[in-house]
Amino acid sequence: MGICDGLNVIELGSSSIAASMTGMVLADAGARVLKVEPPEGDRLRTRNPNGFRVWNRGKESIVADLRTDAGRATLLQLIDAADVVIEGLAPGTTEAWGIGADVLRARNPRLIHCHLTAFGRTGPLSGIPGYDSVVAARAGLWARQQFGYRPGGLMYSVPWASFGAAMQAVAGIAGALLVRHRTGRGQGVDATLWSGLDPLDYFVSTVAQVMMKKAKLDASAAGAAPVGTPGGATRYGVLLATRDGRFVQTSTLLPHQGRALCEVAGVDHLLNDSRFANMPMFETPEDAQEFEDALLESFRRQDLDHWLPKLLASPDVAFEVGVTSEEGLDHPQIVHNGDVVTVDDPEVGPVRQVGPIGHFSGTPMRPTRSAPRLGEHGGPFEPSPATEPVASLSDAPPFAGVTIVEFGYFYAMPYAVAMAATLGARVIKIEDGKGDPHRVAFGSELATHKTTAGKESISLDLRTAEGRRIAQEIVARADVFVNGFRTGVAEKLGLGESDLRALNPALLYVNATGYGIDGPYAHRALYAQAAQSVAGSYGRQVGAWCDPELNRDMTTMELQAVVMPRLMQVVDGDSNASLGLLAALALGTYHAARTNEGQRLRTSMIAGNAWAYSDDFCRFDGKRPVAGTGEDFVGVEALDHLYVAGDGSWLCLHVETDREYAALAEQLGGPFGDERFRTEAGRREHDAELTALFTSAFAERPAGAWQAMLVEAGIGAAAVSLMGQAATTAFDPALREQGLTVAVDHPLFGAIVRAAPPVAFSTSASVVALPCLRGEHNRSILAGLGYEAAAVAELEASGAVIPMTPVEPLPAEIR
Repeated sequence: MGICDGLNVIELGSSSIAASMTGMVLADAGARVLKVEPPEGDRLRTRNPNGFRVWNRGKESIVADLRTDAGRATLLQLIDAADVVIEGLAPGTTEAWGIGADVLRARNPRLIHCHLTAFGRTGPLSGIPGYDSVVAARAGLWARQQFGYRPGGLMYSVPWASFGAAMQAVAGIAGALLVRHRTGRGQGVDATLWSGLDPLDYFVSTVAQVMMKKAKLDASAAGAAPVGTPGGATRYGVLLATRDGRFVQTSTLLPHQGRALCEVAGVDHLLNDSRFANMPMFETPEDAQEFEDALLESFRRQDLDHWLPKLLASPDVAFEVGVTSEEGLDHPQIVHNGDVVTVDDPEVGPVRQVGPIGHFSGTPMRPTRSAPRLGEHGGPFEPSPATEPVASLSDAPPFAGVTIVEFGYFYAMPYAVAMAATLGARVIKIEDGKGDPHRVAFGSELATHKTTAGKESISLDLRTAEGRRIAQEIVARADVFVNGFRTGVAEKLGLGESDLRALNPALLYVNATGYGIDGPYAHRALYAQAAQSVAGSYGRQVGAWCDPELNRDMTTMELQAVVMPRLMQVVDGDSNASLGLLAALALGTYHAARTNEGQRLRTSMIAGNAWAYSDDFCRFDGKRPVAGTGEDFVGVEALDHLYVAGDGSWLCLHVETDREYAALAEQLGGPFGDERFRTEAGRREHDAELTALFTSAFAERPAGAWQAMLVEAGIGAAAVSLMGQAATTAFDPALREQGLTVAVDHPLFGAIVRAAPPVAFSTSASVVALPCLRGEHNRSILAGLGYEAAAVAELEASGAVIPMTPVEPLPAEIR
């Protein structure tokens, strides 16, 4: 039995990647997903056929033109027996057709209606169409000048916003299903592509705000360096190039990993120099650059075949070779985990593609059927068993009453659990005396503003019998245990699955590791930049710039001056993994709370990244190459492109349909109405000419003016926020007005703006909560276990419980 067996799901939204991926997860989990398509079919069938085959596997298709009375009547007949509707249409579309969420839910009060939009259904940004490139532009993701390449916009063709929104939507649907299980009633769920991008900002929005607060201090005043100010320089991710032109992405977060990398590279003489004692953290930028240069010079002397055995022999060196997504399909650990499956397609034959979002021991997710042909469906729904409705719905969060125990560090796993906390789960984070290293990796407590939000922290020495006993007592009363460490760590400390299962048979035990719980790479360390490399980020993000032929004969200086600046990617390895884990964790939590049945869930960072690149992380006969954004990173085609506007600002344009282009041509006038451009085929044939025309036209006025005019006409356009994603999140008033950001009173930094909870519900609440310090909740957690104050004092005296170390906040006058 699958977690979603017996559920009937209707998916609406031609060309919506987010809606397609949401339905894909539910179909993999056993739901019957019926995709409602217009007579011409979902536009993804022709615009992104690779993605369509993967994102729509396991579904059925029915043709119903919702623009007509007959099509709407077909939909309404299905609604009576439906459990979930996934809508990816623009705000107001279905309302104008008389089949909006309120109408559907009034007809079927058990219905859960999930609407995926760009920036929300109402508000000043709601008119911006839900295209990935446009949303990323407005969110600031395309402002990449800080990477030292060139100022202005740099665009990538990865659908990060859609992937993130889909995973968050799955979590919201799982939460709403749990509420319905308790009450018998459905509700509305809202997810946005903007929120889907937020996990890509790991901590910089907090840093930006703290730095502004610090700037208010008189530079000459005593104590002008407040807590949270990062100093020196770091080299957490060093990109290396071999003699034969291959790129090796290393990710080093801890000093012992830096030492291991130096030993492999043969530059271990650095280890005798006190300047490098804390690598990858350094007191000066010059020391950091010397460390990087030594590694690069060494690797450049030998081919990849020389370095691979040495790298693989050192499990503390987190690394991966830069590859394409198709090459990633054959990674030994991907294959071992079952993170790649083969599904037979009646048109193209076997399709190797990404496996399920999570591997459940008791309720496995089994992708078995390829995407449907247009109109290929199996008949009406069979109603799912109903729960007798209660008198009214509570506004309690969906996961209220669920306790999750977190055992792991850094970002990928902890942020997934932090997002689960916004759904109402109680989260208890177990830390040792030093705490999560992420707390100090980028400046004291700055990096954990997001990852510890809504959690309670208990600090235990698990090397002691008393510390292990307390941890086991906590888990014995919990619903979920999430382990982010490599195999062997939790087992050695009494927190392995067999130990905890004996105490709590109904426990959902989650292994959320880098590579997996077993297999050829499971013993290896892994961090973001290496994890994304497995999925093909190099091939997808930087394209031809990572071709070995391009750099093989370059000197190291030429390589650093010409190629390396163009290889600086969006670091998505942690955020992708976090989002994939969130979806799987939410489904597992829904099942555990509903059935009281325990099982194991295993996920990996490499699998979460494969999902983000899943339209290219596939292989089949006749596969269409995925288009990149070219050597200058400005566009996939003329109608999905960045243009310099009149005042030096940048405009992102995304147009797909003939109707959208006609509206654009009407706004611009002149040659844009030419007969040659009226069809998609014609526009593709004359792409270079159109690009030149747009370049000239958009230079006539500022990007903001173009956005206002074009969005009003229903055209996908947005001014690129050149502040960058972090500053846009922190300081953009439109996002506050839209309800996408909120202000909280941070205990150390004062008023801080951050993203609102990623999912909103029509009835259930979402949770906005503060971060925790290491050991902050020792006494309250122990009191909940029945420990008296005297007993707690004894545990602290013995060292089994480590008291919180006070952290000095920013001065009151700038908080």
